[in-house]
Amino acid sequence: METSVIKDKKQFKIYRNKTIKLNNMNKYIAKIVFQIVSGNGKHTPQFDEQFRLFEAKTENEALEKARAKGKEEETSFLNEKKETVLWKYIGVTDLMEIQDMADGAQIYACTQEADDVNNYIQVVKQKERTIETLSNFAYIY
Repeated sequence: METSVIKDKKQFKIYRNKTIKLNNMNKYIAKIVFQIVSGNGKHTPQFDEQFRLFEAKTENEALEKARAKGKEEETSFLNEKKETVLWKYIGVTDLMEIQDMADGAQIYACTQEADDVNNYIQVVKQKERTIETLSNFAYIY
């Protein structure tokens, strides 16, 4: 077991058997959800889920920053059909502090339930292939 000497105990806290400097900002991932409504809204409901990184001293501060960002990014515009498209902030559904930034560290997890297991797996594999394809694409400027 490692022993360390801390000169000013007010500057540090012990969290999960690790000494953390209190003055440092912590990093949090927030999942912010927006509803997208086009025209009169008579379409398949759409929601945009965004993962955002925030620096804050506390979880509560990170939540407030995430909420403020969501409200700040509410918008409306006209689409190609001249219909109003509305992005409405709904809320923050997940907030997680990032502790370990080592290579391969888990920063987020979410368990999904699917009505059609084969379709779900097929969609995941297709998304993975798309990412692979796009990561191999050479951008020319």
